[in-house]
Amino acid sequence: MSKSSGQGMFNSELPRFLIGSEGGESRELGDTDMRKISGDYGEEEEEEDEDQSERQIVVGICSMMKKSKSKPMTEILERLCKFEYITVVIFPEEVILNEPVEKWPLCDCLISFHSKGFALDKAVSYAKLRNPLLINDLDMQYFIQDRREVYRILQEEGIDLPRYAVLNRDPDRPEGKD
Repeated sequence: MSKSSGQGMFNSELPRFLIGSEGGESRELGDTDMRKISGDYGEEEEEEDEDQSERQIVVGICSMMKKSKSKPMTEILERLCKFEYITVVIFPEEVILNEPVEKWPLCDCLISFHSKGFALDKAVSYAKLRNPLLINDLDMQYFIQDRREVYRILQEEGIDLPRYAVLNRDPDRPEGKD
């Protein structure tokens, strides 16, 4: 079911990473190719005669470059790109760090991973503004930054933990026995 126009990029057997552009076209993403994507991406109205079932679902990847290019993420992206009606857009690190969320690329579905230097507050603001389907819970990513919270959550869920010690250097959060 591939098209012969600029959107006929799905006939290949190998998955490819694509960056959408303002004109609705897309191009293959290379290893060193991270360009700034304008905020106008995806804002065009769909053609009236276009079949709704052929609409591309845009999956946005919002993470730092190190995570976006990691082996596990590459595996996820390769699997996603095998689907004919899914287009993957990787948010460039420069956009995540320097652009207001109103100028971030539009997406129907968002995958976002926190790491050192990641603007988690901006990702949460983007999700509130654009309301994409969230694959992972952005608010929970605040908790995983604190090992004490991770252990608390695991204990609440009844997951066995090995013995551990916590050195609390946060005077505002004294730990007491529950």
